[in-house]
Amino acid sequence: MTRTHNHLEDFSEDIISKAQDGLRITNRELSDRAGVELSVLKAIKNGEVDEESLRKIAPLLGLHADRLIVSARKDWLPASKNLPHLHLFVSQFRDMTVNAYLLTSSSGQGILFDTGVDPEPILKCLSDREISLVAVVLTHGHPDHVAVLDPILSGAGSVPVYAHPLEEIKDTQPVEWGKTFEVGSFRLRALSTPGHTPGGTSFFLQGAEPPIAIVGDALFAGSVGGCSADYERALSAIRENLLSLPAETILCPGHGPITTVAEELENNPFFPE
Repeated sequence: MTRTHNHLEDFSEDIISKAQDGLRITNRELSDRAGVELSVLKAIKNGEVDEESLRKIAPLLGLHADRLIVSARKDWLPASKNLPHLHLFVSQFRDMTVNAYLLTSSSGQGILFDTGVDPEPILKCLSDREISLVAVVLTHGHPDHVAVLDPILSGAGSVPVYAHPLEEIKDTQPVEWGKTFEVGSFRLRALSTPGHTPGGTSFFLQGAEPPIAIVGDALFAGSVGGCSADYERALSAIRENLLSLPAETILCPGHGPITTVAEELENNPFFPE
């Protein structure tokens, strides 16, 4: 069961702002260096499509110009995915939505990645499908990803909760980047994807077909999570630890639609190489 999103989390205006913040380039500096009027830049950052100006701006921000234009036109979405063993729960948090994922095995076990902000659909799914929850695994500690951890543990039974120690989430089992660990019938490899948070971690499910990685807020379809505090490290971690996975790997982000490594290599403006 996978619920799909009908729009991306980020479009060109968000992408430009994230790149500017990461590179510490002000509107005035970008305007001057690109030879684009400040009023035009501000209009672009408000969603206006100006291809000529976008082509001037993109290389200064390390972005792929054609992909940025596609994003501005809102012309791309990842292909829909049908993954019977992956359950996506989308909950409303302030002015955005947030994802939680339940992966299930043929033996009836389940592992929950992040919580979202609404426990009821998750608990109902576990009950209706007679799934035994064996663990909760957290990509990072932001409130929208851990908000209903206690209600889920109360409703589904006390199970271990895993997170990287740098996230400082109480009562969790530590995970170490680059290491593989087993939870029930699942075998997970913890991938280093800091930048959005200091201990941001993605999880690669070993043995799955197709391969699956839960990436939290490190990567969004066609974009990246907010990572201005450690921008270059964040992009480097995504390149080395996510985009190096097999092309068919399903990438499950914390916001927006599910994507794949192949789709990101072809469409994400942040990785022009």
